[in-house]
Amino acid sequence: MVDELKARALRGDGEAEALLRFLHLLRSKRYLEARRYAEGFPEGLRARLLEGLARLEEAPEALEDPLFLAEKEVVLGVERALRGDKEGAEGHFQKALALDPEHPRALVNLANLHLERGELAQAEALYLKALRLAPDLPLVHENLAALYRKKGDRERMVQHLKKAQRLKMRPPVLDPLTGQEKRPFRIPLWALFLLLALLLYLLQKR
Repeated sequence: MVDELKARALRGDGEAEALLRFLHLLRSKRYLEARRYAEGFPEGLRARLLEGLARLEEAPEALEDPLFLAEKEVVLGVERALRGDKEGAEGHFQKALALDPEHPRALVNLANLHLERGELAQAEALYLKALRLAPDLPLVHENLAALYRKKGDRERMVQHLKKAQRLKMRPPVLDPLTGQEKRPFRIPLWALFLLLALLLYLLQKR
């Protein structure tokens, strides 16, 4: 599904680009922002996306929509892990990655299972892949900090803990049209000089 959307987006398909942005929000578990973003789609697609989001939170096992299948597997995997069924959880995370190899939370959760088993090298490889895909996801940095604590690497542990805290303190603001993070508005330097020159001119005229 993801590869198909990417191919369509490369051909200039605006709907595919918008759906990829929607999937980015799903992968980061930013469901509230995904719901707001879904409101901007045409009626039929909007209803489909909103229904998928509702099922994710209420009855994920019933989801059959291809757009949501990878996220569904991550959600079910986390539920299994919380119940202590680590083997079942791992199966769900592997399914999620088969559907969407770039799903950062699937990578992190799978890495967590390796970390619990003491398989530090495998865990680190998965965490670092997730970091490359989602450098602004606090979950990635929190779990890397846990890994480096186990490895006795205090410097990198503190580095990732601080990064996670900074990211949590500055939640991103999304542009409702693009689904991308908004950049804060800044007045260009040339405009400041122009305003200053105008002010000096007006003061001299008095």
